[in-house]
Amino acid sequence: MSDEKTLDGKVIEGHVYDGIKELDHPLPKWWVYLFYATIVYSVAYVAYYEFLGGPSHEEQYLTAMAKIEKRAAENKPEETEVAEVDPKTLLSDPVALKIGAESYVQVCAACHGAKGEGMIGPNLTDKYWLHSKGDGEGILIAIKEGFPEKGMPPWKDVVEKSKHSPLAAYVMNLQGTNPANPKAPQGELIE
Repeated sequence: MSDEKTLDGKVIEGHVYDGIKELDHPLPKWWVYLFYATIVYSVAYVAYYEFLGGPSHEEQYLTAMAKIEKRAAENKPEETEVAEVDPKTLLSDPVALKIGAESYVQVCAACHGAKGEGMIGPNLTDKYWLHSKGDGEGILIAIKEGFPEKGMPPWKDVVEKSKHSPLAAYVMNLQGTNPANPKAPQGELIE
């Protein structure tokens, strides 16, 4: 072989660009084996899922969801029936009011304000009510069913059943307080 065809014992491909001669360097063996393995895997994958009856993505999803639902049903604590207490009886119970205050902060404060002064939702500290008469029963219904047409979601599935009455008592307890910057009265005056 002549010097033009080899360089340090390696074959020159004949490609020259800006004085640089391209050499024939083989790919690393591990890369070649990996490449062939991906080809074999892809052929097996297509054969299994397209021709041999492998499960579709929808079937895999439904199977996974069934497992999740089964596990959730197994781990769900048994719901004991909680007797609903009249919120008026809880107005003098500091523990119930504390529980109600915690629930209020979690689900109500974003719309009704931290002190019930009203923001997006109406003011809860005055004597004006849009949907109830400000009594315990009306407030409980508002908590459970909400007013979706007005933007208030139902909270019956979010707030634990045992916390419905304390939350209603806390809202009743807000009436007559004078927070800073209250929202203007809305609804009907209830004495």
